[in-house]
Amino acid sequence: MEKTVLPGSLRGTIAVIPSKSASHRAVMLAAMAQGETLLSPLQRSRDIEATLACARALDLRLEQSGPLPLRMLDCGESGSTLRFFIPLALDGRGPVRLTGHGRLMQRPLDVYESLFRPRGVRWALESDSLTVEGQLQSGEYALRGDVSSQFITGLLLALPRVPGDSVIRITTALESRAYVDLTRRIQAAFGIRSTWQDEHTLLIPGGQQAVSPGRFTVEGDWSHAAFYLVAGAIGQAGPVTLTGLDMGSTQGDRAIVPILRGMGADIRESADGLTAFPSKLHGATVDVGQTPDLVPALAVAMAAAEGESRITGAARLRIKESDRLSAMRAALCAAGADVTELEDGLIIRGGRPLRAAAIDGCNDHRIVMAMAVASALSSGPLTISDAQAVSKSAPRFWEEFTSLGGQAQ
Repeated sequence: MEKTVLPGSLRGTIAVIPSKSASHRAVMLAAMAQGETLLSPLQRSRDIEATLACARALDLRLEQSGPLPLRMLDCGESGSTLRFFIPLALDGRGPVRLTGHGRLMQRPLDVYESLFRPRGVRWALESDSLTVEGQLQSGEYALRGDVSSQFITGLLLALPRVPGDSVIRITTALESRAYVDLTRRIQAAFGIRSTWQDEHTLLIPGGQQAVSPGRFTVEGDWSHAAFYLVAGAIGQAGPVTLTGLDMGSTQGDRAIVPILRGMGADIRESADGLTAFPSKLHGATVDVGQTPDLVPALAVAMAAAEGESRITGAARLRIKESDRLSAMRAALCAAGADVTELEDGLIIRGGRPLRAAAIDGCNDHRIVMAMAVASALSSGPLTISDAQAVSKSAPRFWEEFTSLGGQAQ
């Protein structure tokens, strides 16, 4: 599906959708927990639907014992769903086949393979599926922290259920540490505990049972909010105000506020919410090692900013729904921006207007949303392919966009 987005700025107030990262974790813990849990609000994006379906298929409450026939888990295009469920699938009840779509099964899984094969786990990776079988054991798990924090979260979700204590040792600098902190915070709400013994070592007591808190409120999504904060800062129509955000959140993408302020953005917190006002931005250098999901929105802000900007620490973006570094360079350059692609980032020489262009959305929700926001910089329409990709994380994005004055046909 194509959307043609006409030039124009956004203005107004919207409630930010629930955090996708928090929703994945809350759904899985609620599925494990004793008692009924009301999760509210819950954004029913394609990724969250995949996690809900996998939780039902796997039976995380372990209500059936003994061997089971092959269980099939369709993870859609969700990297979180795939990597979170692999350790949980090692429940000793028979084989589990995890499937994916798009580029999902091309994402690295060798971190888990190197941990589980020596422990007797059957591991059969094919082009479109992974079949695992075995029993997760307590013990020490040493793994890199610079590939994806999702592997650490997967272990954090599964190891408390296993008899005996376990230790996760992180052998490199931990990127996206905030996502590990988010996992532990949500686990704590369900009575599951773990302890940092030092900067690189997590102790996970075994034999724990999740217990429902009754109601769990899913906070607003800072990754999604970033697009609208950028829209408010680069537009000319007026401010954009966001409600439903937790200013004390452990979501790493909350860093968009100090990053944009460091570029000159006027962003104010008030009783009404968080408001981004039209601003004159200047270039900056930003290491996104802890916040890679911000890159598409940040690249648009940098295209608006006077002077040269650099994004570094973003090599992991090459294995997302698209190669996001290449995709953002191509999209912005197609519209007339001056962007150079680096091995782990981008150089963006901003401050020049964009022009009408055909944009390849690369079937990537964040590329599509970023280029919709970039229409504020353009003198002509931007025709974006794969516009339906927003349903992966934000099914109502186009409704939100038009409610703020955006024109998309």
